[in-house]
Amino acid sequence: MQQLSLEVVAGPGLAKPSEQWREADHWRTNLQLMLFSGDANYNETVGAAFPLQSTAHPTGLWLTEASVERHPGPNGVGIKAGVFSLNPGFVSAPVLDAYVHSALNDTLNLNVSGLPINPYSAPGLQLRWRPEPAGRWGEWRYGAFLLDPEFNLASLFGVNPDQPDLNGHTQLLQWSFDRLPGSDALQQPIRRGDQLVSRQLPPPLLQIATGYLDNRSTGNLDGAAAATLTLAAPLPLGLDNRVWLGLNAGFNWDSNPAPLFLGGGWLSQGVVPGRPLDVLALGFGSSRFSPTLSPGRGSETVLELNYSWLISANLSLQPVLQLILNPSGSNAEPILAAGVGLQLQF
Repeated sequence: MQQLSLEVVAGPGLAKPSEQWREADHWRTNLQLMLFSGDANYNETVGAAFPLQSTAHPTGLWLTEASVERHPGPNGVGIKAGVFSLNPGFVSAPVLDAYVHSALNDTLNLNVSGLPINPYSAPGLQLRWRPEPAGRWGEWRYGAFLLDPEFNLASLFGVNPDQPDLNGHTQLLQWSFDRLPGSDALQQPIRRGDQLVSRQLPPPLLQIATGYLDNRSTGNLDGAAAATLTLAAPLPLGLDNRVWLGLNAGFNWDSNPAPLFLGGGWLSQGVVPGRPLDVLALGFGSSRFSPTLSPGRGSETVLELNYSWLISANLSLQPVLQLILNPSGSNAEPILAAGVGLQLQF
């Protein structure tokens, strides 16, 4: 699969230094388009239930965001309105971006049908509130999406969305807390003798989210709760380490194809001598199938090892090795998959 993304951000203060920009109170507009090409169903060819990479979506051009956003500075209420996806604002944690497999990367393999998970988008409103500037009480996010136009937005440029047209809405609530042990020290660069090395790993974070989806097309009321915990790990390997755990539990096992997901992993920066900015990632994820929708099927489990090799500020390579146990929840032989990801930014 190949993914080409075009993102345009316009607003005052965007040319300011990053810290100053984050402290500023300002408005901005966001426009994002994504173009997918390749074989989005390769996982079915090899017998796996879930795509081996996060970019496996119906091919074609998608409108993934057209929104207006207010950044509130250190406190106050942030507002985002327009057409956008629930991620990365909800459920997705930064630590998940280190992985390739779709069950590990992004939204904890959330499978509630109709949710506007990127590249699917829907008209929505997001509110963000940090009660105390230093973050001692964490940050709250509320999101609401109207799902009726989701099918038409996905097919705007001729894409076959590969999901049913539905009517309904969804609402989500999330609490994030980043004042975990070691968070202050991890805001500083890594000191390596007389050299300062920028940190590539995300800061410690606890994130808890829940939400529901009211599908008027079928009369179903579905939902899920999800949580991720990312912690600093003082291991004698590399320059910096993180460990994480993630959980997604669906409320309605009769309509959710994979109502339970459990994952976790380890990230290490600079584990190879002479490569201080590279990141090694190890992760696992197990998805439980609905006994109603998929009787007789158990869980599909993926183990992933990858290495992000930073060639330049614009180019990186990510060789990856995956082992898929009990493909599609069956007793079939494990699948061993190898690949490489290329990311080019300009």
